[in-house]
Amino acid sequence: MTESSKTGIMAAIAAVSMFLAWSTTTRNYSTGISTAAARIKLPLFEKFADPLTAASLKIMKYDSDAEQYEEFEVAKDRNGVWTIPSHENYPADANKQMSEAANLFVGLKALNIASEKREEHKMFGVLEPDKKKEAEGGDGVGELVQFRDDKGDILADLIIGKVDATDTKKRFVRIPAEDVIYVVELNTNPLSTDFKQWIESDLLKLSSNDIEGIGIRNYSLVKTGQGTLGLSQNYDADLSFNVRDGKWQPTNLVVYDGRVAKPREIEPTEEVNATKLNDMKGALDNLRIVNVAKKPAGVAADLRGEKLQESTLQALQRRGFFASQTSGTDSYELYAMNGDLQVTLKDGVQYLLRFGNGAGASFEPVETEETKEGEAPKEVSINRFLLVTTRLDESKFPPPDLERVPETVEELKAMEAAKKAASQPAVPVEPMPTEPPAAEPAATEPANADPAKPAGDTPAGDTPAEEKPAEEKPAEEKPAGDEPTKDPVARSQDAKGSARLVSFQDPAPPAELSDEEWKERLEAERERITKENQRKIDQRNDRMAVGKKRVAELNARFADWYYIVSDSEFKRLKIELADLITKKGVGLPAPPSSGLPGSLPGLNIPGLSDQ
Repeated sequence: MTESSKTGIMAAIAAVSMFLAWSTTTRNYSTGISTAAARIKLPLFEKFADPLTAASLKIMKYDSDAEQYEEFEVAKDRNGVWTIPSHENYPADANKQMSEAANLFVGLKALNIASEKREEHKMFGVLEPDKKKEAEGGDGVGELVQFRDDKGDILADLIIGKVDATDTKKRFVRIPAEDVIYVVELNTNPLSTDFKQWIESDLLKLSSNDIEGIGIRNYSLVKTGQGTLGLSQNYDADLSFNVRDGKWQPTNLVVYDGRVAKPREIEPTEEVNATKLNDMKGALDNLRIVNVAKKPAGVAADLRGEKLQESTLQALQRRGFFASQTSGTDSYELYAMNGDLQVTLKDGVQYLLRFGNGAGASFEPVETEETKEGEAPKEVSINRFLLVTTRLDESKFPPPDLERVPETVEELKAMEAAKKAASQPAVPVEPMPTEPPAAEPAATEPANADPAKPAGDTPAGDTPAEEKPAEEKPAEEKPAGDEPTKDPVARSQDAKGSARLVSFQDPAPPAELSDEEWKERLEAERERITKENQRKIDQRNDRMAVGKKRVAELNARFADWYYIVSDSEFKRLKIELADLITKKGVGLPAPPSSGLPGSLPGLNIPGLSDQ
């Protein structure tokens, strides 16, 4: 063996030894040479250059609070509309957030290598989520994020692990099917799996400033035995909001003692709890849902006004909504397990919110002033089903006040005479004084008064000089032949010579119209009145048409879904009588009505099962 051959063998052995030593050493950041090192400072996903090519996002991670895997997906449908497949394809408002999420991965570069050892995946938190291993817990499991294009091809696929303790802006990541753990700079906030963050935040699409009335139907449905339900009514309240003074006024308030309804008067020491009602307005304006459940096809169709089928009734009852059939008819009235709320807007659109059964629990973040972003503690929230529909309150569109159209000339003359009499207010004319007013006593003592005499002892008939009337100057004579000045206003003088308005001279009466002229005037007036009446009718119809269109749009949006709200939202929308009427000035609750079920009225609910 030549010396050169020996040297080559020794070099090869040394290289293998160095590689084995490097691969078995525990480290945080690799400084050795490997094939992965070629990716340092280069984009991890070279093909993902345009965020707009992302047509779907899938995120899977382990929820330590619920102790189960959570899967979230948002994608474009065939029509290019964003939906959430993980939530039964509920419509998503995802343009902005999807763009922000996709931009995180466009040009994402590996800053360094943390490890290439498979056994260290758990330590860096980059184990791949696997629902089959849910029973093992989520220790060391990372967050799988996957983007695909409209053809279904993968644009980016990454497991996001723990935060780098030395730099909170950096995360440990791994590409599935590879062992290498990279260090990247990544802000994961846009990668939220919170359903509320991906949908239209304004569920009801109303403004609190447009709310003019709230109707509260505080009742519940209770089982009375043999699979039947009874209606336990507590109180009904209709309240209107006066925009001018910003005050609430009850227009109807009734409490129930069993089946007997009794008016509830507000005592002088009581008042409507405006704080509670205004909070309710704010809750309606910002109503948030935590989840949705899709209605069966029959339920969605039937609630649009068609005859209810047996399957529809059963589907509604499972969620806490019961349709009571009116005896001898095909019409139904829908009741909810936990009461109704009616909200009327100034444009006539009226929302009906019905609160059904519980819908499981969720973990909701508790936000406080001390809470840091992303570190909010969570608490268990009991959720509830909510059914939303709308209708048009036609009382907001009273028939217009139409003017009578005259049929004959005599009728027109009578109408004009009545208008003229109504438009001329009575002008009181002050009567002329018959005698000059008596001279007022002098305000000062006479100059020749005797100082020894007390004031007020002047003999009768002795008039002080100051009290004698001044001599009147003779009126200046006008030359004969001069005509008086023409003045349309007749004037008179009182005893002191001041002019006062007496009356106006009447203008010359109009010339009487001929019969032909009266006929022409009648036709013109009939045309004018008819057009004005039609304008009023069209204006009302147009306003109603706008309201009906709005109702149709909203019902089309609400028809297919049960909404799920958290307990905190439910409490803001549910108000008891003791909270509605409070002691004036001190905020103490008024004594509530008994609200006892008493003799419950039975409901004719087809297909009710004793659940």
